[in-house]
Amino acid sequence: MNTITITVIFILLLGYLGLLGIKRFTLNNVIQTLKKGDIETTLKLVDMGNTRKLLGDYTCDLYKIRCFYLAKDYDNFKHQMQAMINGNYDMDKKKSFLEQYFHTFLLKGNREYADLFLKAIRDTNDEVFIHYNECSYEVILNKRSDLIKELNDMIDSKKYYGFPLGVIVYMIAMQYLYLDKPGEALIHFQTTTGCFQPKALYMDSVRKYIKELEQK
Repeated sequence: MNTITITVIFILLLGYLGLLGIKRFTLNNVIQTLKKGDIETTLKLVDMGNTRKLLGDYTCDLYKIRCFYLAKDYDNFKHQMQAMINGNYDMDKKKSFLEQYFHTFLLKGNREYADLFLKAIRDTNDEVFIHYNECSYEVILNKRSDLIKELNDMIDSKKYYGFPLGVIVYMIAMQYLYLDKPGEALIHFQTTTGCFQPKALYMDSVRKYIKELEQK
């Protein structure tokens, strides 16, 4: 490898590291501004052209929707939510957004928004993704208790892992609660802790149920 080639590689590496540093600085600026509760400034930052080029539309839109939610600006929140549902993002990112907000509204018992997200989930045409979300809807909002075998079959299929697997086990636990089988429910709630990250969406609910069931 000659000196010119080494120099070019070195310059490219410096440029790449510099870009990473700028992206990290920009993202940290957005995060810190939001933590301070400065919604107006955060919204301005994520709508700036340079910020969107560095962080991408998806990341900026996530912070934008978070701003509206924290500000209790529900009209703009709903508008931004619909814009993201219709957005042309990378499919993995789109599914992550749909999944997190769908389950957020399930836990809140918000059928209107859950219906909106379930429709968008069905529009992905990903049958594996659709199946576990539909079952979750039926268990949480329609209080069904006849899906235990179906959910256990989904676990045995080895198609689900991480957050979806945790949700499936959680839904089995909920059905055992509906059936007044606290022992089985406790076992399954305890099992979810090995699937979810400590700060995952369902963990507050899991801890609450485990505490209640252990005291019985």
